[in-house]
Parts: sequence; structure tokens; C-alpha cells
Amino acid sequence: MARIVKRKRRRLSLNGFALIVFTFSMIAWLITTLLVNTINTSLTMKIQTMSEELAMLKNENQSLNYEIQTLENKDRVYEVAQAANMDQISENIISVTGN
Repeated sequence: MARIVKRKRRRLSLNGFALIVFTFSMIAWLITTLLVNTINTSLTMKIQTMSEELAMLKNENQSLNYEIQTLENKDRVYEVAQAANMDQISENIISVTGN
């Protein structure tokens, strides 16, 4: 006759449970470390590109301000007016000052 063998279900001991928790925590730590480093690297690259864009825009603004100042020059305005055959009549000139 065949013998009936009952298998005992092994209970998880405290050491086994601690080993499982430790293993999962190490895996989670590794994944979060990699993710944080990746995100940090991408943010640093974005900061660099935005800083470069900002520097280019500042240079462009400076050159545009210089161009505006040269175009606003009173002597240039008089030259353009003379080239268009416009005369200066002192009776028709009104001076407006800005605050």
C-alpha cells in the first residue's frame, strides 16, 4: 500500500521575512537612485539650454536697442526729411517732451 505523505507548509521565519523586505528595499533604492539621477541630468541640460537662449536674447536685445538709438537720432531724421524734399518751417514745429 502506498504511503500518504503530508507535506508540512513551512512558515516564514522572522529572518526570512527580514531578508525579503531588505531585498525589496534594495531594489527600490536602486530604481529610485537611477530615476533621480536621470531626471537631475535632464533638468541640468534644460537649464543650460535655457541659459544659452537667455544669453542670446540679451545680446539680441542690446543690438536692437543700439539700432533703435541710431534710428532715433535727430540728425538722421533731418537727413531723411531732406532726402524726401521736406523743409523745416519753424512755425509748423511742435516740440513734445516725454516724462
